[in-house]
Amino acid sequence: MKITNILKKTYIQILALLIATLATYIHTLDVPFYLDDFSSIQENPIIYHWQGTIFEIWNTYKLRVVGYLSFALNYQFHQFQVQGYHLINIFIHLLTGIAIFALVRGLIATPALKNNQTTTWLPIIVALIFLLNPLQIQAVTYIVQRIASLAAFFYIAAMASYIQARLNPKPLPTIIWTLTSIAFAILALLTKQNTVTLPIALLLLELIFFPGHIRRFILTIISSLIALFIIWYIIATIFNLDPLSLKSLEVLSRETTNISRYAYFATQTKVLWTYISLFFWPISSHIDYAYPISQGFFTGTEHYNWLARIMHSQEFWALIGHISLLIIAAYNLRKRPLIAFGIFFYYLAHGIESSFIPIKDVIFEHRTYLPNLGLASLCAYILVVKIPQYSRIIPIITITIILILGTATWQRNQMWREPVALWQHNVEQSPKKKRAWNILGKHLVQQGKQQQRQGKIKQSKISFHKAIKALQRSIHKQIGTSISITPETALNLIVAYKSLRQYNNALMWVNNSLSQRHKLGKLNHAKFLVNKGNIYFELGRENHKKAKHQKAKQLYLTAKKAYEQALKIDKNNLKAQINLGNIFVVTGQRQKAIPIYKQVLKINPSNARVRNYLKMLQN
Repeated sequence: MKITNILKKTYIQILALLIATLATYIHTLDVPFYLDDFSSIQENPIIYHWQGTIFEIWNTYKLRVVGYLSFALNYQFHQFQVQGYHLINIFIHLLTGIAIFALVRGLIATPALKNNQTTTWLPIIVALIFLLNPLQIQAVTYIVQRIASLAAFFYIAAMASYIQARLNPKPLPTIIWTLTSIAFAILALLTKQNTVTLPIALLLLELIFFPGHIRRFILTIISSLIALFIIWYIIATIFNLDPLSLKSLEVLSRETTNISRYAYFATQTKVLWTYISLFFWPISSHIDYAYPISQGFFTGTEHYNWLARIMHSQEFWALIGHISLLIIAAYNLRKRPLIAFGIFFYYLAHGIESSFIPIKDVIFEHRTYLPNLGLASLCAYILVVKIPQYSRIIPIITITIILILGTATWQRNQMWREPVALWQHNVEQSPKKKRAWNILGKHLVQQGKQQQRQGKIKQSKISFHKAIKALQRSIHKQIGTSISITPETALNLIVAYKSLRQYNNALMWVNNSLSQRHKLGKLNHAKFLVNKGNIYFELGRENHKKAKHQKAKQLYLTAKKAYEQALKIDKNNLKAQINLGNIFVVTGQRQKAIPIYKQVLKINPSNARVRNYLKMLQN
């Protein structure tokens, strides 16, 4: 049997998808938590106090209940050990690639393509380009963005099932595939809100790949409109809003009121071109962008005449570029259906997050995960179907491109394993992004603390000083002498100063922040109290070493009160619990520490230090 015939077998091609995915992502199992991973998983009592009923998660997350249910299940098996979370994310990414493989195999058997020049290699090339593109990393390696990749899997699986239902001539398999498509659609809608476009995607499949059946097409349009209305009605009802009210539409179709719909749309005309450029050249890819918000299509060009205003408007030409691509798609609707599908789907899948629905962060790479199916289909079609008519070396070029993508993804993932390097690269790409400087400072603090534990005192001091400089870059100076600082920045500065034993500076930040406790929120208020306790705890230990036992006792008492205050505000604060236990140990009240340590280990059994403390007390 020829090697090409073997490679065309379905199980061999799926095995290739598995190997490619593991080769580019398996080394990410030790990538730490980032950004929203902490608030969504590690600091989220809904996840670690989950009692096994979906209603607990539903009450808080509603239309993201499936994604957060997966985090709760992850916690049941892996607690806060990141390896288990990453394994599930990688598995979901692989499943999405297999769903794409199945979808494209179905598409090339549809009436629009089965008589055209297609190839059996097209499905696997589309899937590989999708799986290996570095732009997909954020939805896979950034744990909480599993929500984006899981929603995409359900969305694409629903499309693939719909195609199978349409292709199957027998009633029973048609019914089974239809019900499967509906099930995947429901799961998609309960994972992330951007999947509400799914009925339009199914309509798109019908329009492009099943031409000529006017009655069926009209029926599909009516069904899609009914499905959209039902989805809207359910969503509005879930949030206790009137589904027939325009006010409800206004409330549910914006995340922030700080950006107008017009300004957001103008900004997204440029953001979409950034996404497209990153798909083909991801060298400037990073997590947190400092992206300027446009105020409109001609804002800032008022002093020009009308022609000059048009010529100087980046937003206008960005919009013209998008319209041109849509015209190309319409032109190829019958001649080259996959080109039309790739372009139309890309814009449709971006329809919620990159249109008129204002979102606080105007750009994030994980939002491109689902839309990139459109670009992957377009590229694969050109590489596998069109260009080979003119060159025999295209298969070699295609393989080379796939290897380059895989290598770039592996290297980028390697950077995710090194938080300081990752965020240093981020601030180099977006030096005006305050949040990025704050997070760089946070990871420099963590690096310094790790170096301290290893006895690398000189290196740790360097890391702490670098952290303070980075954190100062995240402080926004306002007119006059006032400054605007986030609680996260203040907390990181406190830890950095405490680690350098600059206790007065650390206490200054604690007291300044606690004086504005009404602005902090419950969780941050508790964190500042914990840090206050940590400072007095360290001062107590230093005085104890100097044999100033009475002074040390007073400092320990102050620390204890701070921890107890923190726990009154946030009873689930693990750091407050651990450090309160430590206070009982150093003050000779060991029996009081034992139940506290046991409670901590119920939530985080992988905490080796607490486990060792408990073992020492029980011996």
